[in-house]
Amino acid sequence: MKQTVIWKRLNGFGMEYCNISFETSLSIEGKVISGENNEKSFIDYTVKCDQEGNTSEVILSVQNENSSQTLQVLRDNNNRWTLNGNEIQELSGLKDIDIGVTPSTNVLPIKRLNLAVGESATITAAWIRFPHLEIQPLEQSYERINNNTYIYKSIKSGYTARLEVDSNGVVVEYEKEWLRI
Repeated sequence: MKQTVIWKRLNGFGMEYCNISFETSLSIEGKVISGENNEKSFIDYTVKCDQEGNTSEVILSVQNENSSQTLQVLRDNNNRWTLNGNEIQELSGLKDIDIGVTPSTNVLPIKRLNLAVGESATITAAWIRFPHLEIQPLEQSYERINNNTYIYKSIKSGYTARLEVDSNGVVVEYEKEWLRI
């Protein structure tokens, strides 16, 4: 099964067109137009997961007015991560990617954790920050409030958002950030 989603940014300028495939293994392909911090950019990305729902490959291309850059992030079967062929030790053991410019990657821990209503879990994801394109560990938690609502928290910063999702775990509304249209 494949699902196509379009989101619009609520706190700034941006839109995304995204295809999420729930076939044998989950995969995401997205195209984001962003105008954050007076920097206009186009982000094209692909996320592939293994059959357990762990991120295995991310290809991310960013074009802006002054430059273009492509990142290849890989996670092997021993949970070692590389960025453009160089190992990133601080990501060792992590399973999920969090691409900071899209709500699409929230589906990864939501599907993989499969929390029951009332349950919560804390994970650490490999977070790609924008516009810097830095990748670093980010401790976060997900609490399932009801069948279609989660509370997302970034542990270190204290940032919290309510996520309304559909029956596939795909974000419908990311509080004050994104809205599916």
